[in-house]
Amino acid sequence: MKSIIAFLNQYLFVLTLCFLNSIHSQRTVVDSTSLMFTQKIVKPSLIASHPYGVFFSRWEGNFKSNAQKSISFDMQISSANIWSPPVVGYLPNNPNDRLFVSQFPWHAREFTVDVDTLNAKSIEVQNDGVLKGMKVHATIPVGRNSELKIGIRTFLLTKGKLPFSLITNDETIEFFHDNIAGGNDPFDRKLYGLNEGKIRYKDQNDNVLNIEAGNIILSGFEFSYYYYLSNNHAAKNITYMNFGTHAGVNTSKYNRSVDLGISTNLLKVFNIKNQKKLNVGLSLGTSRTNVITLKQANIEFNNNRFIGYLEAITELTFRTKKPTKHRIGIDFYFQTSLNKKSEFNYLIPTKNGVSFKSWNSGISNLYKNNNYWTFMYSVEKKLTTTFYLQQDLTVNNNPDIQTGINVSFNL
Repeated sequence: MKSIIAFLNQYLFVLTLCFLNSIHSQRTVVDSTSLMFTQKIVKPSLIASHPYGVFFSRWEGNFKSNAQKSISFDMQISSANIWSPPVVGYLPNNPNDRLFVSQFPWHAREFTVDVDTLNAKSIEVQNDGVLKGMKVHATIPVGRNSELKIGIRTFLLTKGKLPFSLITNDETIEFFHDNIAGGNDPFDRKLYGLNEGKIRYKDQNDNVLNIEAGNIILSGFEFSYYYYLSNNHAAKNITYMNFGTHAGVNTSKYNRSVDLGISTNLLKVFNIKNQKKLNVGLSLGTSRTNVITLKQANIEFNNNRFIGYLEAITELTFRTKKPTKHRIGIDFYFQTSLNKKSEFNYLIPTKNGVSFKSWNSGISNLYKNNNYWTFMYSVEKKLTTTFYLQQDLTVNNNPDIQTGINVSFNL
C-alpha cells in the first residue's frame, strides 16, 4: 500500500505542475512560432512498456528542424496491458545436444530429451498485469545547434482493475477478442484468471525477478544530446537532419548498469494548402546495453547486446482557429530481438500443462524482432496535450494495448 501511495504522489506532483503551468499560460500567452521558426513532429515517448525492456534503455526518434531556444518539459502517464503465460525453456550446454535437438521443430523438442537430466541452462518467463508508467523529460538548449534531453522513467505494476484501467484491463481486451476479432480467449488468459498482477523472470544465470502488483520500479535516467545540421528554414519542402548520442543509467535493483546509443533522425516537411502541413520522419539508431555494470549479478534481460531500431512517422497538422493547432499522426517502431536468434535453433520450450494456444510465446518472442503501431492526436495551444493508442499487432511480448497522455510546455 505504501508503494502505491508513493507512486500516486508522483502522479499528483506531475498533475500539479501541469495545472500551475496552465494558470501561468493564461496570464502570459506566447506563440512559440514568434520566438523561433521550428518545424517538428510532436510526439511523446512512444517506447512500449515491454515487461523486460523497461529495465534498460531504449531510444527513439527526435524529429525537429533545429535546437530549442528555451527549456521545455514533457510529462507522460501511460497504461499498458502485458501478458504471457508461464513457460520454461532449456538451452543445452553440450554442442552435440544442441545439434541433436535442432533437428526437430521447436514444439517437439521437449519430447526428444529428458530435460530433468539434461546438461542445460534454463529460462523462466511469466507476465501478467497492467504496467502504469510515468516519464518526465526536460529539454535544455546548450548551443545554437544543440540541446540536451534529460529524462526519468518509473513504472507501477497493477492488476488493471476498473475504473483505473478502462481500456487496458483484461475484461476490455477479452470482450474485444470475443466480439470483434481474435475469438474466444486466443492467448489462454482466462485459464489463469483475469485482473492478476505478476512478472516473473529467471535468466540463464539463475538470477530471478519477481514483481507483484503494487511494486514500483524506478527504472532509470536517460540523457540524450542532439546536434542539428543548419538549414535554410525559409525554404519549402526541405529535409532536416539531426544526430543523437545517448546514455542511460539503469537504477532498478534488478539491473544497475549504463547503456550507450546513437541515432540519426530525418524530418521532411511538405506544405499543403490552407496552412496544412504533412510531416514525415525517419529515425535509425542502435543501443549497446550494459557497457558499464554497476552491480554484480545483474539480471540478464537480453544477451543480444546491440539492439537496433527503426522508426517511421507521419503527421498531419492543421489549424481550426488561432492559436489552436491540431496534429494527427501514425508511428511505426521496429526493434531487433532481445536475445540472439541463433539460440532459438536449439531452445527447448516446455509446456506447463495449462496453456495450449500460446503457451510458448513468452520465451519464443525473446528471439524475434518486434514492432508496434501508435496512433496519436495532439492539440496545441498554450499547452500541447497528446493522446495515443499503441497496438502490438504481431504479439511479440510488447503490451497487447498501451495508452498514454503527454503534456508538454516551454518555460
